Amino acid sequence: MDHSIGAVARLAGVSVKAVRHYSDLGLLPYTRTPAGHRRYDDAAVARLRLIRTLRALDVDLPTIRAVLHDERSLAEVAATHAEALAIQIRTLQRQHALLKVLANHPEDRELMDELTDQTEQRALVADFLRTTLGDTDPAVQQNLTPVLPDDPTPEQFEAWMELTALMADEDFRASVRRIVVGYHALAGDDPLRADPELRGRLIELWRAEGGSRWLRYVELVAVVNGWVAPSRVAG
Repeated sequence: MDHSIGAVARLAGVSVKAVRHYSDLGLLPYTRTPAGHRRYDDAAVARLRLIRTLRALDVDLPTIRAVLHDERSLAEVAATHAEALAIQIRTLQRQHALLKVLANHPEDRELMDELTDQTEQRALVADFLRTTLGDTDPAVQQNLTPVLPDDPTPEQFEAWMELTALMADEDFRASVRRIVVGYHALAGDDPLRADPELRGRLIELWRAEGGSRWLRYVELVAVVNGWVAPSRVAG
């Protein structure tokens, strides 16, 4: 069945102007009646719907032409654009998180530089882990290491900033070193063993040396890493 330009536009859900434009670009084949009117078959309707869908997904016309002419597969184009979109989403999520943090701290002019350039903060974290946890068991280190994701939420950004401020505090660093020394003395050669008595003595150590700031550190690491809060695990 053949269709007029108006009919094919209605069937594909686009404007007559768009049908004419795609036709003139060679993307949409058509024939002409003796009177000079354009006519389109059912295949043209399906082709036009594909063009409409790809344009709605922000695929450019040269790429659409390549798909229609079998120069590139639809799967390849979809995968490429999906990855590009994922990068845009991560960028927007990061920008959103930055703006939310700045909105909560409008008077902190230095915060903008700290948020947009995380080089100094990441170096601080690495130095803290190296000078406090030292040669602690890798599994324990992993549980105490914050890793800010590429697309953090505002809450993760807030926790990260609070965490780096805590890590920069020399008194807190000293208390963590004492905790690590006490931990090694109590745990011995098997620090990960399931021992209720050991756990109780470690909790006493954390309270004595780290107090509320140590507990806050553990909570902040969980927030940054997207883990369940320690208090919830305990409950």
